[in-house]
Amino acid sequence: MAERVFAMPDLGEGLEEGKIVAWLVAEGDQVELNQPLVEVDTAKAAVEIPSPYAGRVVALHGSVGEDVPVGAPLVTFLVGGDELGDVAGGGSPDRFPRSLTLPQSRWSGDSAPGSVTSGTPAKATPAVRKLARDLGVDLAGVIATGPDGRVVEGDVRAAAVKGGASEQDEGDFERIEVSSVRREIARVLGEVAAIPQVTTFRTVDCGALEAVRRELEVSPLPVVISALARTYPAHPLLNASWHEDEIRTWRHLHVGLAVDAPRGLAVPRLRDADTLGIGALAEEIRRSAEAAREDHLSLEEVTGPVTMGVSNTGAYGSEAGTPLLTPGCAVTIAFGVISPRALIVEGEVVARPAATISLTFDHRVLDGAAAGRALTALVALLQSPDRLRDLPS
Repeated sequence: MAERVFAMPDLGEGLEEGKIVAWLVAEGDQVELNQPLVEVDTAKAAVEIPSPYAGRVVALHGSVGEDVPVGAPLVTFLVGGDELGDVAGGGSPDRFPRSLTLPQSRWSGDSAPGSVTSGTPAKATPAVRKLARDLGVDLAGVIATGPDGRVVEGDVRAAAVKGGASEQDEGDFERIEVSSVRREIARVLGEVAAIPQVTTFRTVDCGALEAVRRELEVSPLPVVISALARTYPAHPLLNASWHEDEIRTWRHLHVGLAVDAPRGLAVPRLRDADTLGIGALAEEIRRSAEAAREDHLSLEEVTGPVTMGVSNTGAYGSEAGTPLLTPGCAVTIAFGVISPRALIVEGEVVARPAATISLTFDHRVLDGAAAGRALTALVALLQSPDRLRDLPS
């Protein structure tokens, strides 16, 4: 019999720590190889971490709500005999690999796919982290005076006083703890906001779109995405990305679909959308949106290349919006609600179903004229009954 310590594994994409959401075993439990041990929340996903050993749980390191850095002890096991060889993923039983392939994950935020993770997080105990949250202090900006660069209580209180925060202010507001999801959203949006981006708008007569989507019994969105897939080959900068010393135009369309999910904005990826017909797109949109709302998106579905962002702002009644760019994309499209509007048709003012398309573009990649021509081409396709019916269904 021997003790084996299982450390917090590397959960991928440069994540430095995970917050314990729930222990799925208790000290003294006998566990099997690959049995779920703990649910951990990261900036990208809530995941169940499986056991690397078959044996008995001796100790659980960390309490619910505590942030555990990658490489820190997570569970101590007592194993023996043949069980010493029962290590998930193979390798030596003396040291479980820091990188772990997770069999199950639940997406927990709009960590934008392909985004860069911030630097090393501040070192602090759970009590100090809680104090920082209570006082509204961002640990990333606190000057650490503790040993080994650790932030201590006095550092947090000094930062609170400097920033004008005070424990006496408690009666004036209610505190909402910022989740790892919301912190990641804020970080990514801060990076995106620094990109020079412009939004242009067009009104679409949706008479043809409505007829086609009713024939196919789908929502408007898969028809719009299919039209985008037919528009970008002639306007390749629609499906491009900026890389400092080059602009990359992508052969295939990988859509980042914005979905309103319970724990924050989710952006599942519709891979190779240009190869799918309208019906297949409708099914992928339905499945991805449902998984996002039920918090069951896999890490694979929220990571990897995204070449164009699409937001259906009409889903919650908005006529138009100015979407921020999806990280890594030169263009994000927002499609507003379809509603009756007064349009001029053959010289007459008539009530027609119409919607607004908003196109936000990275001005480093596209100029206004290029963006305008691309949007005009998209609108022309969406307003043409014959061309819409030619789209693969």
